[in-house]
Amino acid sequence: MTDAAKRVTYGAKFRDALAFATHHHEQQHRKGSGAPYVTHVLAVAALVGEYGGDEEQAVAALLHDLVEDQGVSLEEISSRFGPEVARLVEAATDAFTRPKPPWRQRKEAHIARVRQMDGRARLVIASDKLHNTQSILRDLARPHVGPAVWGRFNAGRDGMLWYIDAMHAALAEGWEHDILIELAATAHTLKNTPAV
Repeated sequence: MTDAAKRVTYGAKFRDALAFATHHHEQQHRKGSGAPYVTHVLAVAALVGEYGGDEEQAVAALLHDLVEDQGVSLEEISSRFGPEVARLVEAATDAFTRPKPPWRQRKEAHIARVRQMDGRARLVIASDKLHNTQSILRDLARPHVGPAVWGRFNAGRDGMLWYIDAMHAALAEGWEHDILIELAATAHTLKNTPAV
């Protein structure tokens, strides 16, 4: 297959999803940095694209937190963006009810589900986890944040490091992809950053 044949384009569906995500996340901000939340979904979509994802995967990346954080239904996502996008968003979602189940229980259940997923879903999930891990690492390097970053998470440093490792292992089970190399390297750097 030539490079031209492999070339992927993002069009109207991506533009619509970006507007939809921006609208629904408009009042939401990232923990700590206070950046508009849409910057996260844009970064996840960029990682999906950089690692070879198609338009449906990039759209799912833009929408991946809407069910969990904004209460948008999978039915609405399927109706507007198609069943494959809804399937990928469902795969990336770890809570479908409010209030959310307890953190550890929720994460363990999601990790178990990830082991059964195909590579299309795993790329979206890995991109989300990579961006979150990169964000923690960036904040650890910021003098005004540093180790205080762990206070943003109910699970604390140990819980988050467990989760990143466990999710990486689940993603890597039966799936090889370059993004896993970057996720492992980022997680390794994070684990070797002083706790205080």
